[in-house]
Amino acid sequence: MLKIAKGVVGAASGRLHVSIGALLAASFLVAATPERAEAQFYPWGWGNSGSWQQKPRRARRAAPRYVEPTDDKQASTLPKPKGPLVLVVSINNQTVTVYDDGKQIAKSPISSGMRGHETPTGVFSILEKNRTHHSNLYGGAPMPFMQRVTNSGVALHAGEIPGYPASHGCIRLPYSFARSLFGITDVGARVIISEADLKPEEFSSPHLIAPLAPDDTASTSASAVPAAASGQADIHDMIVPQNGNSSRRTRAMAAAERAAEREHLVATIAASETAKAAADLQVQAATAAARDAKETIKKERKEEDRLAAIARKLAKTADAATSTFNALAAKLSKIDVDKVDGAALEKLKAEEIAGETKMLDAVDASAAAQRAANAQSAKVKQAEADAVALEKARKVAVDDAGHAADTVTAAKDALTAADALEERKHYPVSVFISRKTGRLVAKLGFVQVMDVPVTIADPSAPLGTHVLTATAFTNGEKALRWSAVTLKPSTRVWYSSRKKRRHDDEAPVVAGGHDADAQSALERIQIPKEAEEQLAELMKPGSSMIISDYGLSRETSARTEFIVEPWRSRPDSSMSSYY
Repeated sequence: MLKIAKGVVGAASGRLHVSIGALLAASFLVAATPERAEAQFYPWGWGNSGSWQQKPRRARRAAPRYVEPTDDKQASTLPKPKGPLVLVVSINNQTVTVYDDGKQIAKSPISSGMRGHETPTGVFSILEKNRTHHSNLYGGAPMPFMQRVTNSGVALHAGEIPGYPASHGCIRLPYSFARSLFGITDVGARVIISEADLKPEEFSSPHLIAPLAPDDTASTSASAVPAAASGQADIHDMIVPQNGNSSRRTRAMAAAERAAEREHLVATIAASETAKAAADLQVQAATAAARDAKETIKKERKEEDRLAAIARKLAKTADAATSTFNALAAKLSKIDVDKVDGAALEKLKAEEIAGETKMLDAVDASAAAQRAANAQSAKVKQAEADAVALEKARKVAVDDAGHAADTVTAAKDALTAADALEERKHYPVSVFISRKTGRLVAKLGFVQVMDVPVTIADPSAPLGTHVLTATAFTNGEKALRWSAVTLKPSTRVWYSSRKKRRHDDEAPVVAGGHDADAQSALERIQIPKEAEEQLAELMKPGSSMIISDYGLSRETSARTEFIVEPWRSRPDSSMSSYY
């Protein structure tokens, strides 16, 4: 029985050991499981008691493709332009009209920006083209045959045309029309976006700048050049103002003037750099002299302080000696000489002489020290005066060096501008005249080549906004045919929640009304003669002139033509977030 009992106990003990082992293992497993109160950190988060699984990488979403609608009416192929293109977009009519050489060659329905994303109105140009563009703002939406008109994203492109404004600000075109239009436009083509459906009209004015006569018109220039060479006439005497300015001055003469001006600028730069180097040396010398003068003042003032201290000390010594002598003299005056023997009297006399001598020596030493101190004070004042004069000379030298540097910079800028103009003179010139700024700015192929002030008669009265385009040469390339588009005032009202204006183009401008006309505007503008002569040399078909009450829009940049957005300057305008 005892053996059996022992066996039962042993078996139970074995099972007990097994149970304890199992419990311990289970406890370790439980301890290894992170509870909320003592969660472990995992790369995928906190307190995740489940097993971690590698998440699959999200596949890159391909940009949606635009599928040409099957019911799109095929547009006829547009002819190759004969002259400059002007695209007029009408928001009210939801149309775009294409004009070539001032004549309509195509018209198509569009879909402009919907409410809250209105398409901006104004004067623009095509600044970029991309056949297979996708939007950077709206989830890679396809924008086939994209022709950008603003840096901030507004463009003409193919898209759905529901018959009403439905885009986020762009101008949607029927697919086939967008493709055909894409094939005939160039970067720089004018785009006018307006509420009304505007139409270019033939325009002429004696105040327009005529182009220079071609080089084969040499009958007058052949006789004028020898006169100028012989000293009987100056080159500027051969320049006729804008009312017929091309009858005597030719393109070859203008090219010769440019070459001579460039040589003059190169010589000016060389002379200016030499003058600047000399001015810099003068500044260095004047600066060193002024610095030495300051050091001299410090030394002289230190010596002045030393001599003044000596003078004060000797003055005290003289005062003490004088007081001692005066006391001795007062004492001696009370002695009765009749009662003093000869030896004592001689002693008193010697004492008096010694006291007087000491006093006089002290007074003389004090006076000499004071004279030395005064002389040193004079030297300090002279050193200070010299330092002031040297500082003035240093400032003059610095100013001279600054003027010399400005001259070098101006000459180099002028040379750069002249080279840029020469390099791009085959481009049509674009001119912008602003009543707001009172300046004329010109660009050649998006590069600014001119910025000059102009005189505007009655500058407080509006001019209106007019786009003039030179469409073709006439009269043997001695004149140009022009067309004009005048923007009409907007009838829409944009309510602004922003109280403080942050951009120059948001300043309110009093603009021309429906009666504004380009003829009257041109009559009030006087362009400087030199600028007028240069513009005459650049005038050719495709050239344009924008006259406006407004300044340039913030959209204007080095990669754009001139952009004018009148809506930004309305007193109640705010579309800063419509894109």
